[in-house]
Formats: sequence, C-alpha cells, structure tokens
Amino acid sequence: MADFTADQAAVVRIVRSETGRWDLTVVSDSGVDMGHGVYLFDASQDDEMDEIAAAREFVEQYGFDFAADSVQEEAPDTFWAPLVARE
Repeated sequence: MADFTADQAAVVRIVRSETGRWDLTVVSDSGVDMGHGVYLFDASQDDEMDEIAAAREFVEQYGFDFAADSVQEEAPDTFWAPLVARE
C-alpha cells in the first residue's frame, strides 16, 4: 500500500497504452506517481463502463474513489479523474 494521505492524492490517470491495455496511475497533488496498475481486456469488448469500473476498483485499494461523470479527456486515449477519499 502507498504511504500517502487522502489530502495528497489528487487524480487517477487512465492511459490506453496499447490495444487491450489501460495503464492506471494514482497521482499526488504535487504530480508524483503514487501507485500504478494495468487493466488488460479483450480489445473486441472495449467498453468505457468496464474501464471506469476497473479504474475505480484500482483506486479502491488506495482508499479512494471517483465519480464516473468526473472523468476528463486529457488527450486521445488519456483520461483523468479527481479522487475522493472513500468513506
């Protein structure tokens, strides 16, 4: 587990690095990568809701969550969402 507090975690970054793979990163408010994960899936079943669910499951292990409607596109195949502490 990461050793940072809820007020330090700022966003989850979601990057499609290749077909069938999303790289997930928890980024602190100072821009430091605090945790990394990979979501692999069958590219023929590429579904935005599955990817959001996988990202939410990933950040749960760090004690965070985010609203699905808060996901912002940064660039093609690159997204981010602000994190909130899980209650």
